[in-house]
Amino acid sequence: MAEVLLSIKEVEVRRGMGTVLSAYDLDVFGGDILVISGENGSGKSTVIETAARLLPLEKGHVSHHGHLTHHADGRRLNPVKPFGLTLQSNGVIGSETVEDHLQTVAMLSGVQLNHEPLLESYNMDHRKADVIGHLSGGQARKIAVLTGLIPAMVSASPTLVLLDEPDAGLDDHAIDSLIGQITSLAAAGHGFLIASHNPKIQSIATKLHDLSTTVKGVPNDAKPWTALGTKVQPRNTLFRTGHRYASSTHSGLARNGIVSMMVLGCLLALGDPANLPAGLWTTGAILAPAFASGLVGDPTTHLLRENRAVDWWRAQAQRTPAATGLGLMVGTMVTVAASYVMLGLVDVYLVAIGALMCEFTMKAVRFLNASTQRLSRPNAVFIRLLLPAFILPWALIVSWAAEL
Repeated sequence: MAEVLLSIKEVEVRRGMGTVLSAYDLDVFGGDILVISGENGSGKSTVIETAARLLPLEKGHVSHHGHLTHHADGRRLNPVKPFGLTLQSNGVIGSETVEDHLQTVAMLSGVQLNHEPLLESYNMDHRKADVIGHLSGGQARKIAVLTGLIPAMVSASPTLVLLDEPDAGLDDHAIDSLIGQITSLAAAGHGFLIASHNPKIQSIATKLHDLSTTVKGVPNDAKPWTALGTKVQPRNTLFRTGHRYASSTHSGLARNGIVSMMVLGCLLALGDPANLPAGLWTTGAILAPAFASGLVGDPTTHLLRENRAVDWWRAQAQRTPAATGLGLMVGTMVTVAASYVMLGLVDVYLVAIGALMCEFTMKAVRFLNASTQRLSRPNAVFIRLLLPAFILPWALIVSWAAEL
C-alpha cells in the first residue's frame, strides 16, 4: 500500500468568527492526484494552508509521512522531509532573480539543480536572469508553480506537493506543461493535493474531493518522473538567502542606515557637540544612532511580507531568512561616524558597543515580529508598541559605557 504523505485528522479551523473546517479528515497517499473543488470561500485554500501548517488549529492535528507536524495544542514541528507548496499569493520576493530563487528552493531539498530545462517547459528560459518583480503576473505565477513542484522533481522518494490554484494566470501551454509534470510525478509516487476549478486539472485527478466526500477519479498511466539534480549538503541556506535579499534591495542602507543618519543629524541640529556635557550625554549621543538603527529591525522581515513569502518560508522551516551580522556592520559604521563627530576621534570601545547594540536590538525586534506570525492576522497586532521597553536596557548600557 502507498505511503500516507499527508494526514489531517479531526481538524477544526476558524477564520474570524466563522468555522471553516469542522471535524475535517483527509489523507493523501503517494501517487494521489487529489483535487479539491468547491465554490469560492468554501475552504479549499484553508485545507491547503492547514496542510502546510500555516493556520492555527482549534482541534485536531496534521501529520506528514506519519510524523506529527501540527497540533491544536500549539505544537508545530518541522516535517521529516521537504514538501512542495504553491500559495495563491505566489510566496516569492520580487527583488530576487528567477535562477537564484529556484536554486534556493532546490537547496532546501539538498540538491544542486540545473533549472534551465524546467524553465524551458514554461517558455521562461529567456527570463532566468531577470528579477521576479519585472515579470508579468502570469510569468511570476509560473515561477511560483515551479517552486511548488521542485521538491518532488528532485526527490527519488515520495514527496507531498500542495498547490493552491496553480493554473491561475497561466496560458494554455503552461497548463499543459503543468498537467504533464503532475501526472508524471504522481506516477513516480509523489502525492498531490490541489485546489482548482480548472476542468483540465480536474480531468487528471485520481481522486476528487468536495470538502465532504471523496470520489475516485481516473487512473494515471503517465510515464514516471526521473529525479533531477545532484545531492549536496546545504550550508547556511537561510543566512545566505537573507543577505541576498538585503543586498539585492540595499534595504539595510535604505532602512537601518538612513534612520541612524537621521538621528545623528537631529542631534547635530540641536547644537555644537563640543558643548555637550562629557560622560553620559556624549556617550548617549554616540550610541543613539546605532540603537535607532537596531529598532528598525532586520530588513528581511519587511521584504518577506511581499506576496506572503514569509508564509512560504514558515511552511518549509521553523525559521525564516535573516540578514544575521548586518547589525554589526551598520552599527560599526554609524558609531564610527558618531564618535568622530562628537569626540573628534574614533573610540574603539564605543564602536564595539554600538555594533553589538545594533545587532542584538535588531535580533530582538525580529523576534517580536516573528512571534506574531502564527496568528491569523499578524499585521493587526501592534507589536511595535513594545519597542519603548528597549529604552531602559539602552540607558543602562549607556550609563555603563560612560564610566569606561
